[in-house]
Amino acid sequence: MNRKSVLMFLPVMLLASCSGTKDSASKDKLTIYTSFYPIYDFATRIAKDKATVINITPAGSEPHDYAPTTKEVLGMEDADLILVNGLGLENWTDSLPESFNKKVATVTDGIETEKINGTVDPHVWLNPLNAIKEMENITSYLISVDNINAEYYKGNLDDATYLFTSLDNSFKETTAAFTNKHIVVSHAAFGYLCNHYDLEQIYVDGISPDDEPTAKALEEVIANVKKYNITTIFSEELVSSEIAESIAKKTGCRVETLNPLEGLSEDELQYEDYVSVMVNNMQKLKAACEE
Repeated sequence: MNRKSVLMFLPVMLLASCSGTKDSASKDKLTIYTSFYPIYDFATRIAKDKATVINITPAGSEPHDYAPTTKEVLGMEDADLILVNGLGLENWTDSLPESFNKKVATVTDGIETEKINGTVDPHVWLNPLNAIKEMENITSYLISVDNINAEYYKGNLDDATYLFTSLDNSFKETTAAFTNKHIVVSHAAFGYLCNHYDLEQIYVDGISPDDEPTAKALEEVIANVKKYNITTIFSEELVSSEIAESIAKKTGCRVETLNPLEGLSEDELQYEDYVSVMVNNMQKLKAACEE
């Protein structure tokens, strides 16, 4: 039985005590669950010491296929908020008990989405301005369960907005100087980033990193590598680089990693965050697109 099926059989009596949000005055801190790393990063920036933020997807795991265990779902009974991306990324939320409905909040509300092959692309967070909108939503959700600290959350949002706007301005300046506006990626996760900075994403796999490319799709990618004089094939840390390495071998390119921030390893969590990873991504893009 897979994890999603397990959720359907949670003992009713164990879930009977679940309720909506709690009075923040009844405890020292809020308890917030986030579905995967970017939302965890954003929530901690806004909540800081006013909440315990728990990330559901384990370090080093891919969120597209992950679903919480029965034990993890039971642990969410005490949550004040369960923050999710939505847009088809966390299908396991459909199997949560109805008593959780008031706790689940989608952080991508109000963001203009894009599609790839007719499917909504959920990777909105890779555009820093979308990340700001997500933090605005998180701030509103926090205030809804903890109005006493509203000004504190708003102040943290102001600080984060300044930082992420500065990041965006720096990226605009960097990408404007690119001599090659095309990048090849193993997983179609970078559409929002590329479209925002006037770059063209050529992808091997689809929205899910588990998608398998056809032989024809691989031939088209190889043709585009030659057409646009591309020197780098970007793979990811959480998925196999086998296909990227195969393309690189056939085209004389090198393979580099580009991080879609879907999850960080235990080691990376000690010294990396959204901003540092995005800066590192941009440095790698700069090296590939200015040659």
